[in-house]
Amino acid sequence: MNPDELLDIALDLVAKGKARGVTLRLLGSLAIRAHTQGTSKVIDLLQRVPTHDIDFIGYSSEQVNTDSMFKDLGYEPDPSVAFSQEYGIQRLIYHNRPQGIMAEVFQDQLRMAHTLKFLGRLELDSPTLSLVDLLLSKLQIQKITEKDIKDMIALLSEHGLGGEDREQIDSKYLLKLTSDDWGLYHTAKSNLYIVKDWVDQMEVLDASLRQAVKAKLEQVLNLMEAEPKSLRWKLRAKIGTRIRWYEEVDDVRHSY
Repeated sequence: MNPDELLDIALDLVAKGKARGVTLRLLGSLAIRAHTQGTSKVIDLLQRVPTHDIDFIGYSSEQVNTDSMFKDLGYEPDPSVAFSQEYGIQRLIYHNRPQGIMAEVFQDQLRMAHTLKFLGRLELDSPTLSLVDLLLSKLQIQKITEKDIKDMIALLSEHGLGGEDREQIDSKYLLKLTSDDWGLYHTAKSNLYIVKDWVDQMEVLDASLRQAVKAKLEQVLNLMEAEPKSLRWKLRAKIGTRIRWYEEVDDVRHSY
């Protein structure tokens, strides 16, 4: 199944959820693809390896309706996740065996290397998370991959920094988080430099586009550096990398 077909299925699930009172918002590569459907199709030019899964953020308060919807649509709950629900699990996994699709629904938050909270934020955009939340979901990754780098380049190639406009990346919200959490700041800053180094290697993109993406990366870095930091941030910064500032993703998964 090609990425556009998978995206169509994902968008249909969001629409079906809305009709049934289930709030679902796309994240990950498919969400970025949905936001970069211009004539340039940067995500395809970068030869981003297609995903075979669909990732959503939803609300735990809607879990019963979410579960009912996916089951009605022929998706089977993942046995290991279903078994663990009584322990306060915050993600759901469903399999569509005939189509070879796995749908994962993170509830209320994305807890990976760093935790991003989404209560009250899913209404900011549809059918995906807001652009800044999509960017943050990549910047929080401790062991960033080529796929993540290409996703960020694609996102920044077609969207600038701004306020709360749905087609701009809300830099104020990004700064709010990174100026209060030194760990997230450190990981995000490191990743921004990595992406910046990669941009010049992306010769499939026009030189002017590469330069524009680098300028946006520089802008984010400068804003993060200049933003006043909270006392919590400053205290944690004194410890620095002597103590681990992120969660191991395998540990997070086992905790579910």
